[in-house]
Amino acid sequence: MPTSTRAALHLTSDPIISKSQNESLARMVRNVHERCFKAGETIYKAHADADMLYLIESGTVELVTPEGKRVTMDGTRFGEEAATDVPCYLSDAVAATDVVAFAVPRTSLIGLNQYNPGHKAEFYFSLLANFGGEEVRRASTAQSERQVTKGREGIEAFGWLLAILIPLGIMLFAEGWGVGREVRTFLAIFSAAIVMWVFELVDEFIPGLFAVLMILALGLAPPKVVLGGFASDGFFMAMSILGLGTVVVYSGLSFRCLLWLLRYLPGTNVGHNFGLLFTGYLINPVIPSINARTVMMAPFLVDMVETVKFHLRGKAATRLAISAFTGATLFSATFLTSRSINFVIYGMLSPQEQQHFSWIYWLFSTSVAAVAMLALYLLAVKLMFGSPEKPQLSKQQVDVQMQLLGNIKQREWAAIAGIVLFTIGIVTTSIHNIQPPWMGMAILYGLLLFGFLSRSEFKEKTDWPGLIYLGTLIGVIGTFNYLGLDKLLTAELAVLGEVLRTSFGLFVALLFVVLFVMRLVFPNTATIAISATIFMPVASQAGVNPWVIGFILLLLGDMWVFPYQCPHYQQFQELVREKRIYDEGAFLKFNMLMNLVRLAGVYAAIPFWAALGLL
Repeated sequence: MPTSTRAALHLTSDPIISKSQNESLARMVRNVHERCFKAGETIYKAHADADMLYLIESGTVELVTPEGKRVTMDGTRFGEEAATDVPCYLSDAVAATDVVAFAVPRTSLIGLNQYNPGHKAEFYFSLLANFGGEEVRRASTAQSERQVTKGREGIEAFGWLLAILIPLGIMLFAEGWGVGREVRTFLAIFSAAIVMWVFELVDEFIPGLFAVLMILALGLAPPKVVLGGFASDGFFMAMSILGLGTVVVYSGLSFRCLLWLLRYLPGTNVGHNFGLLFTGYLINPVIPSINARTVMMAPFLVDMVETVKFHLRGKAATRLAISAFTGATLFSATFLTSRSINFVIYGMLSPQEQQHFSWIYWLFSTSVAAVAMLALYLLAVKLMFGSPEKPQLSKQQVDVQMQLLGNIKQREWAAIAGIVLFTIGIVTTSIHNIQPPWMGMAILYGLLLFGFLSRSEFKEKTDWPGLIYLGTLIGVIGTFNYLGLDKLLTAELAVLGEVLRTSFGLFVALLFVVLFVMRLVFPNTATIAISATIFMPVASQAGVNPWVIGFILLLLGDMWVFPYQCPHYQQFQELVREKRIYDEGAFLKFNMLMNLVRLAGVYAAIPFWAALGLL
């Protein structure tokens, strides 16, 4: 019997693991490896890192604690520490006879516990049953949280100092700017929020909450303006898409689609790269988080590199890594629903423009830029990472994973129905006159009503901090406009408006340079939000549709050169670091080229936008 099939049988027969959702079993089986030990061989030592859980197929294992307690394991599992928060093994594990076992890595068990929250407690009980009376320590908080270095502490202290001094300076010395007290107060509040964003002093949604609280407390704008973001179309659209995306992911539908691609795509370099790129592209509109998409794509990259047996850090493996990452990230500006910051730009448009730039028209308006970027990407990746290395893919493991998933479940059908209904509803908006946000809310209501999206999932899996960030940012920008700062800024930047009106190509080049410099310091969302506040009003006054500037900011605001500038790359890097799959130097060089590809996509779209009457 093939190894992967035997591994699947052991997973489905284990008393705890067998209770898992089929999707989590299918995800896990690809990382389970057969291990053989001779009688008397030490499998692991007490206090070693607990990185594997073992499922015994044959043989007997003896566990010996430092206190001398002996436990014999026969035909079951051992090493449950890896499935809990216990950081190290509590005993030695020695093969009493010849042993054949299947090793499940801790990383896979973390995912298993995430999809099946009750499992961790059961693994703890199993561990305690083996070691009654022994001390079981949880991993310390210091081990699980990011260590704050002295250098970082210094940066944070400097940031907090600026967050106090800059607003104070504005209040004391801005009287000569010719603006009223309300405007000065707002600028002081806004500057404090910007400093908190730039220095990443707190989570990104907290500065927005601070700004909204201070604006309301000081009466700088009416509540309907300040809190308008939480009643906006963009807010409800984002919430409904997040709910639908949760069902797509946790029903197993997204994983099933990825397996279908692996099974049916041609077994060539081009086929595998296209599969990863196209999969990343397809999940953009239904999973509105770049981080979530990179988390989803990383395991498939690891799996594909291992199954096709590419040389680690070779050109072929690096090309696969680039395809997985690019598909999940490059086209995020081309879909309205691909991330929260897109809804911020959408919320800054006038009500008439929001109706005009529906989901379909947004996609249509970005199509030329997307096609140009895709063509240039394919050319660049072919020239830089052409490799004679041939894939050696076996479909057997994919078949085992599909068997574990079983037939399409009701919840998956519900996710499919939600996607189809949402798409049809958007296409037929001119017939029924129901706007996309309310169609999305109707689908979300249906998923909740019939139990396809559970209360706990809606509470825990929805990106509520992201929604708060979206609502507060729209409210802060609304206050900015309510106080007349948009008109004041437009008047001060009249020269820039003239450049925008008479030489749009030159304006794009200048904007590229400005954003590139800003991204060296600012996070991407802060860069986009601040730039949109400045440049979109200028565009309106210059006769350019502000959506064009918003899209350019979304596309170019994601530029990065160094890993620290891109949290989702750091996350992607961390997920595949252990396997050392790709050549990071070559990856980063290619990414620098992709910054120019983004710019080229904008220039390619200019004639198209002019033909649409947007310029």
